Amino acid sequence: MENNTKSTTDSGFEMHKEQFARLAGMSECGMMIAKMQAEPEIMYANDGFYKMFQYTPEEFRKCFENRVMGPALPEEKQRMKALMARQVSMGGSIHLEFRAKRKDDSIIWISFRAKREAKPGSMIYYCSCLDISGSKRHLQDVYNAKRELDLIANSIPGGVIKVRLNDFKIMYANDGFFRLAGYSRSEYSMQFHNDTSELVYPEDMDMVSRVIRQAIENRGPLAMEYRIMAKSGEIRWSYINGTRIDDDNGQPVYLCVIVDITARKQAEAELADNNHRSNVITKMLRETIWTYDLDAHVLHRDGDLGGTYSPETILEGQFTDENIRAIIHPDDVEKFIQMRNSWDADAGMHQDIFRVINGNGAYQRMQISTSTEKKKDGEGSVVYGLTRLLLDNEQNAVKAEQVKNSELEITQLAGKLKKIAASARAKTEDTITGLLPYASFLRKAEKILESRREDSHYALICADINEFQSFSHHYGFYVSNRILKAFSDVLLNHLTKDGMCARVDGDYFVVLFQYGTHKELVNAMSAVVRHQQAVEAEEDNIDFGSTVGVYLIQQEDQELLEMLEKADLARRSIKGLRGNHYAIYTEDMEEQLSREDEVVGEIRRAMDEHSVEISYLPRIRGDKDHVIGCKAIPRILMKDGQYFEYTQIMHLMERGAQLEEFSFYLLQEVADNIGAWKAKGNQVIPVSLEMTASQLSTRHAVERIHNIVVEQNKLEPVDFIFEIPERFFADATTAFEVAIRNLTNLGYQVVISRFGADHTAVNSMRRLPVTGIKFHGEYFSEHMINEKDTVIFRKTVEMAKEMGLTVTCGGIHTRLQEEYAKKIGCDVFEGVIYYGAMKNVVFEKCFLSE
Repeated sequence: MENNTKSTTDSGFEMHKEQFARLAGMSECGMMIAKMQAEPEIMYANDGFYKMFQYTPEEFRKCFENRVMGPALPEEKQRMKALMARQVSMGGSIHLEFRAKRKDDSIIWISFRAKREAKPGSMIYYCSCLDISGSKRHLQDVYNAKRELDLIANSIPGGVIKVRLNDFKIMYANDGFFRLAGYSRSEYSMQFHNDTSELVYPEDMDMVSRVIRQAIENRGPLAMEYRIMAKSGEIRWSYINGTRIDDDNGQPVYLCVIVDITARKQAEAELADNNHRSNVITKMLRETIWTYDLDAHVLHRDGDLGGTYSPETILEGQFTDENIRAIIHPDDVEKFIQMRNSWDADAGMHQDIFRVINGNGAYQRMQISTSTEKKKDGEGSVVYGLTRLLLDNEQNAVKAEQVKNSELEITQLAGKLKKIAASARAKTEDTITGLLPYASFLRKAEKILESRREDSHYALICADINEFQSFSHHYGFYVSNRILKAFSDVLLNHLTKDGMCARVDGDYFVVLFQYGTHKELVNAMSAVVRHQQAVEAEEDNIDFGSTVGVYLIQQEDQELLEMLEKADLARRSIKGLRGNHYAIYTEDMEEQLSREDEVVGEIRRAMDEHSVEISYLPRIRGDKDHVIGCKAIPRILMKDGQYFEYTQIMHLMERGAQLEEFSFYLLQEVADNIGAWKAKGNQVIPVSLEMTASQLSTRHAVERIHNIVVEQNKLEPVDFIFEIPERFFADATTAFEVAIRNLTNLGYQVVISRFGADHTAVNSMRRLPVTGIKFHGEYFSEHMINEKDTVIFRKTVEMAKEMGLTVTCGGIHTRLQEEYAKKIGCDVFEGVIYYGAMKNVVFEKCFLSE
């Protein structure tokens, strides 16, 4: 130490030795003053330097002659000398990293730094040494982990990528990702600049963008199936599943696994083709194929269902004694029950002929063949069946040909006309109204139109009675038949004097009418409306309404069925309006109905693709922080980029569009969501859905609802609220009222929504077991200044609460509406001034998670 101190003094180092020693001793690293030679020689070193190598100053000097690089491994020394010489020659600082051996023979990594300073007559360096073994080990661990990750990723049978979704750029990809499309890593980089969207099949790009946008908005997982264009030109199917991990800038980044599912998709397509081929053949042969599970008592049917007792493909409990007696001729019931009982007794084949009722109430001879087999898992049995419609070849050959020709004639006719003209009742005398048979009407009308003069004017009319099926169930067949006769008399007396009027089927009528001027035509149609209202008054004010479509025949028209189709289009254009109305066909009307059919097709497609967006609107009690429930609000993104809201969908359903399954689809989706909430351990709060009277009146509606809620999802009925608009209660049918009673008996809540629009549902509060009423804030705007209306509303709320009913107000958009709702006594609210409708994931996170 004395030599070192003397050297520092000789070299011009003037800091007091004790002060420098105290300062250097506080350092975490080794500190030195060295003289630069071939190998730097220590002039001074602190205790930290010697402790780093586990030597005392005397031991270090004896072993290494005070050479800084003395402890370095032999293989490191030559490299260090070369690097040091290069850095010294450049005149800058020296920075070296090397391995050294300590006294106990352990190896450490040293970071050596030196700064040159010129002194009179010499050149010295101020140096520091730091043990960086830990950092080196961490770097090696990171490297090894990355290497292992690459090995794992490349062993996965598919692609693994890290992708930034705002520009679809790849941040990491394994070799499997590039193999999916047949490119090498360099080819993909050069051709597509690492853009993952370049491979997506163009027709799938909109769907992919939509799913990605939804995932980003909801901050949720990414999962979808899509097609890609391979290097070979082949179209391949891929399935991607990813989890979001944002980058440091908050940009959406997803870690994804991509699997090639081309083989599975090809198998699915082949299966779909086989099913389609089977359906085509069975319909051509007028056969129905079915499977019956003997344990679950569930019947699955495919093929020709048009002439069967029900159009449903899945039926539960169909082969109970009660249901068999409803569809099989009484004389054949025991024979069929014997066949059914044999299914459980043995696993053999059976065949017999039975008379089975069809949808029109007529019995048809059917050959039923069955084969009972054990399930693959050995538990229970399944029955495979084939039902074939039989025709009597000896006695009914001509009749069968007539039926076939008649069916071919009417394939061009829209609406009801397409389905019912082949009915046997269309070819026999109408005993209820005394009108022409439909077949006779067609023949006579064609003759009249073929021989018409150029200056003559004719019109074809299609007419029906509004909601006649529900009306018949409510009042019975005696009253409904009387109404049919009265309606036919109005058509005969005011539109045609020569009897050119026929009832095609049920409540559907056609008329050929000759008129002189357009004014005469309008007067005649007005008379029909006027006298129809008079008939309703005569029938004890039974409101049954009618819808009439008119087509003005042109000189160039030749095809009678095309003219009837246009008259039916006019009728369909105003279907759903209450009261008595008529419409005259125009080309714009056809375009409008065509657009409506297109919209219905898009809605069905959205249901098939499960692309209906369902949001949830919170319901509060008292204040905003007390959320007690929500309302399910679906909407559909159409091709034009606009959203189709549920109120518009309900309007289409009321007009007779084939969307009767939508409410059940919505219930299924909502129940799935609630089931997921419950499975995650979150609380479940009541969810409300809107439903029409016609949907609740369909066959097995309540059973289907209960099956979805309880059987499939194991949920409680009390957590579901069905909102039914008030207007449906004004003319409630027996089937509708029975459905409400059954729902409430099972524990579901039924609320009369948009209450107060007509003050017509107060009686329903008394007669039916509804559980609540619901006002709408927009309706209040018209009545806030009317004190009489306020009194009525307030007393209605008081009455409802005394009856134990809930009182809710939805559609609260302004503070004035909220204040008025509270003024009349409402304490449960929905509206955008509290919360807007939000996606499932967002609603769950905000209001259900702990």
